[in-house]
Amino acid sequence: MALTAGAQTIFPLKLSANKKYLVDSRNKPFLIREISAWGLIQALSEKDEAALMDSVKKKGFNTLMVSIISYDTRFAGGPPNWQGISPFKVKWDLSTYDTTYFAHADRFLHMAKSKGMLVLLVPCYMGYKGDANQGWWGKVLDAHNSPEKSRIYGEFLGKRYKNFSNIIWEAGGDNPCDSPLYAHMDNIIRGIKAFDQGHLWTGHFESVWPTDWSSGDKRYAKYIDLDGLYDFEEKNLGDNAPQYKTELARYGKGRMIFQLDQSYEQDIPHGKDNTDYQIIRRKNYDGLLSGCAGTSFSPGTPDTQCYTLTSWQPLMNTLGMRQMRLCFKLFRSRPWQKLVPDTGTRIIADRGQFGSTDYICAAKASDGSTYIAYLPAGRSIEVNLKQLHMNRINQWWYNPRNGAVWSRGSFPSTVARETFIAPDEGDWVLVLDNREAGFKEPGQAPE
Repeated sequence: MALTAGAQTIFPLKLSANKKYLVDSRNKPFLIREISAWGLIQALSEKDEAALMDSVKKKGFNTLMVSIISYDTRFAGGPPNWQGISPFKVKWDLSTYDTTYFAHADRFLHMAKSKGMLVLLVPCYMGYKGDANQGWWGKVLDAHNSPEKSRIYGEFLGKRYKNFSNIIWEAGGDNPCDSPLYAHMDNIIRGIKAFDQGHLWTGHFESVWPTDWSSGDKRYAKYIDLDGLYDFEEKNLGDNAPQYKTELARYGKGRMIFQLDQSYEQDIPHGKDNTDYQIIRRKNYDGLLSGCAGTSFSPGTPDTQCYTLTSWQPLMNTLGMRQMRLCFKLFRSRPWQKLVPDTGTRIIADRGQFGSTDYICAAKASDGSTYIAYLPAGRSIEVNLKQLHMNRINQWWYNPRNGAVWSRGSFPSTVARETFIAPDEGDWVLVLDNREAGFKEPGQAPE
């Protein structure tokens, strides 16, 4: 059965009352399920844009991360344009915007809204500083541009998009945006906010500590509403790795947290973070059990990545895409917005050492309806059932590799030590439900 991700979403979104997740205009919780598609506004025809949106929606995604203008020779060309139309009339002059190009961007955003898709919209993809073929970082510093012209561009965006209900602004783009870029990025943000004070903001800066968090740079932290984690490689976190460690440390500190951009399946240089599927799964499940109100992914093969947006159709059914769909299905089937990370003593034995990749992340719903734990490798664990405060428990094992579900049945929660043994040596998700909640098996959406 296909997931209809976001079909019921009524934009705009806002922060929940406790500021831990997003809700739509009817207060329905919105779990960010993001696919990274940086150059989508520029790279494809509107027909193909619609087809890609429909495809990723069937896989459970409800959020697109894109830049309204991209400069990357892999997907936006050089000079960048859409169907031969450049965003600017004068090369590298951000104050000479061509409204014909932005009319296409308008249609893209309207199309996304009609399909229930949130857009994390980057106003100007600055890009990786080590590669002149990636991003605008060198172009905004061109003699034809200036910080004042960047401000004019920001004001243009603020006026034009202030009433679009399905966007969240995302500053940066693979770049710390420090001096001399700071004057440009800050002016773009200020220009937008001068006319658009209604949209939420996040940031995508540099995947090194501490700027891998949107609020990690004090110069930009004042603009950030949603604290996204951009972690291309876990080792970049240093002493704050593994990833769940920094997520738990950030949770409950005033801003909603989510996994902004991670796990580029089979991406160059083919490091373990993007080629080892257990690591990809671990980071997704651990994050959603460690306070994150969203997660992300970008499919690929050893030869083709989705962000290049060429030959994207075969990438819709990669192993990574299939397993992300299983992750989405599990958390859609339980009240994910009520999950509170469990760092206490409910798991009595065999949890693993905190700070290791073998550690078991877990969370308990605030209303006591469910308890979920991700086991990086199959083993037996002991749980204090009395601390779950459930009258009677339905116990399930959910296989994140293939979606198989194994049930142990129902039993009373009257003992202080109960052993649960995973079905095999692979990674598994243990789900303990309060029988009174009436949940279907994990992965089966509620009525």
